[in-house]
Amino acid sequence: MMMRENEKSLRALAMLRYQADRYQSAGNGAMSQRVNAEIRRLMSEMTTDADKN
Repeated sequence: MMMRENEKSLRALAMLRYQADRYQSAGNGAMSQRVNAEIRRLMSEMTTDADKN
């Protein structure tokens, strides 16, 4: 069960990184920053979950 959660998180992380790159290349800094904040939140959540197990 944990592996499936981790896989979902990794897929979401990859999608968000792609979006951040697209926004940055399009010159939309505000959205790029917003997506990067979401990436940091997700990574923090993944780290916290990993420390619990």
